[in-house]
Amino acid sequence: MTTNVAISDRATRWVYPLLLALVFAVLVWGSWRRWGNPFVDYGIELYVAWQLSEGKHLYRDIVWLGGPLSQYTNALWFRLFGASYLTLSLVNMALVAGLTALLYRFFTRAIDRTAGFIAGLSLLVVFAFQAYETDGSWDYVAPYRHEAVHGLGLAILGLSVFADYLREGGKWRPFVLGLCFGTVCLTKIEPSVAMAGALVSGYWLGLKFLPLRRQSWRLDVGWFIVGSMVVPLGFGLYLAAHMPLKLALTGLLGNWLNVVRTSAFGQFFYRRVMGLDRWQEHLAHAAGGLGGFVVAVSTFIGLERILHKVIRRWVVWAGVTFGVTWLLAYKVLPWNSALYSLPFLAGLALPGVVWMALGCTDRALLAQRWIPLTMWSVFALLLLGKIALNAHVGNYGFTLALPATVLLAVSTVSLLPEFIKAKDWGAGELIRWGSAGVLAAFFLTAQESSSRFYSMKNITLGTGADRMHVFGLPFSESGTITAAALEDIAQTMPPGATLVVIPDGIILNYLLRRENPTPYTVFDPVLMAVYGGEERVVETLTAHPPDYIAWVQRNFQEYGLAPFGQDPRFGRTILAWVDKHYEVVQVYGAPPIGEAFGIGLLRRKAASGEAVSHAP
Repeated sequence: MTTNVAISDRATRWVYPLLLALVFAVLVWGSWRRWGNPFVDYGIELYVAWQLSEGKHLYRDIVWLGGPLSQYTNALWFRLFGASYLTLSLVNMALVAGLTALLYRFFTRAIDRTAGFIAGLSLLVVFAFQAYETDGSWDYVAPYRHEAVHGLGLAILGLSVFADYLREGGKWRPFVLGLCFGTVCLTKIEPSVAMAGALVSGYWLGLKFLPLRRQSWRLDVGWFIVGSMVVPLGFGLYLAAHMPLKLALTGLLGNWLNVVRTSAFGQFFYRRVMGLDRWQEHLAHAAGGLGGFVVAVSTFIGLERILHKVIRRWVVWAGVTFGVTWLLAYKVLPWNSALYSLPFLAGLALPGVVWMALGCTDRALLAQRWIPLTMWSVFALLLLGKIALNAHVGNYGFTLALPATVLLAVSTVSLLPEFIKAKDWGAGELIRWGSAGVLAAFFLTAQESSSRFYSMKNITLGTGADRMHVFGLPFSESGTITAAALEDIAQTMPPGATLVVIPDGIILNYLLRRENPTPYTVFDPVLMAVYGGEERVVETLTAHPPDYIAWVQRNFQEYGLAPFGQDPRFGRTILAWVDKHYEVVQVYGAPPIGEAFGIGLLRRKAASGEAVSHAP
């Protein structure tokens, strides 16, 4: 006879993946061509990929602070499918689909299909297609840096391969795991460190408790080391063939060297990102969130223990619990600060998972669940280091907070109910459906925020496969002004003329298909600090003067600075050189020296006119 459990199992096997596919399709449709912010960061991603596909190289021709993997990968897509905004968008959507499948598979195998479904849904609804603010590109389709998304995805792939290795062994899996780790190290520091910590914990538990893994650990670690060297060595040889060896090695190690070269932890920008600028306020919010979570869980457990011997119709109580928690979470919970406690909750989850692993006598269950979950917990906690006191799903949290958010979601919906039932405190249904109500409110709030921001992107930039929508009136004038400037500049600049955008806005170069003769993609304080300051920039501009300069108004508040050129600490030396050598052709919007948005197009002066000043 077919049991209800078997029917339910067959249903979820197909229903959950189909629901995830439907959510994916709806989110793509609702955000179509509105991904990212081309004025901040993502214009750089498009321009660099285009230039590499045309034959330039990172580090030699283009200043770059990160690893080479993502940019050369994007250049490959441009060569194969054409250089366009749509090309990268479609490729990245395929990556999102693959990452969703990875999360579903990992947590389905480690816990159950409901956990896999919640993990995939969290990625899609809260992170991959999000739009929570106007500055920056914090989604997976048009990310501020592809290294962030690629590094996260490759690390999760590596954790999934390691989980399979624990269960099934195989010589090829340690090698593939090494490949994943080696490629992650060519993206960003954060996923590299987090993955390394996760692998250390996984190998230690595997060697300690799994005899089959202990017997072959030397050979397996050897294959891991070989695999981890393949991609970095390949990139090193490739770069060394096109530039001096020292420059190639500096590029490969750029992620790590630049932390020291920029004194990152002492900068205002990174202190703000980590939450150190207002640490007392952030810590108070985190403590409040942690306390609220503990009280809520304790309340549910208490109710379960009181009611489980009395109540038989849990369906009704589960429905009531879901409705009440959803309403309270949606109406009352301060979502802007609710996730400040995420690092502390992940910190609580880690010893709990480790305790379950150390106490598990079932080796199959240990390999299937507790070691992979321990690795995931370590990965999630380490990844939050950059936003330790300022955890959120926006900004850098769009990748850094994903693993911890997923861990919290699956723990409350699946693991805690199992724990309550195993202790015979109740059925676990109250906390399961209460947590589901909170998650439903969280997902709804995230989508309402994204829909609101997407609706404000009502100005079109670019044409054909480069067509994208950006913020316009009444929210912002930048899109309207830039669209008008692009049309006029395209008519003003003669064929083959070069263009430099100062200080930020290289999307103009990309959409106009105009080369930047300097290696700088942006003129910001971090890049200036790494590459010799403004004097070095002026030397480069003098050696490679562009035919035209587009001076775009840019606020540097996040660095603790006034707009470019107004702060004596930043921009004035560059603008003095521009004023001496260039004259104004046209100003679009407000003069770019002020607070209001504007673009000034400047043309190089004839030698006899250098004494005349025309800067706006």
